[in-house]
Amino acid sequence: MKTTLAALVLAATSITGAAAPLCGTAYANACCKICKKGKACGDTCIARDRNCTKGKGCACDA
Repeated sequence: MKTTLAALVLAATSITGAAAPLCGTAYANACCKICKKGKACGDTCIARDRNCTKGKGCACDA
């Protein structure tokens, strides 16, 4: 997964000359899980009212 993200950023840098922000399909591919009801916490989703005790992971907020 991290290799895919690195390749994506490298491709964006090669085309534009600068790192382009991830959006749309590229954003979805960079996330291992999209949190729609809850919020991202590490590599998973938790309830919005809970505190996250994990570090940065691959889960993303919708």
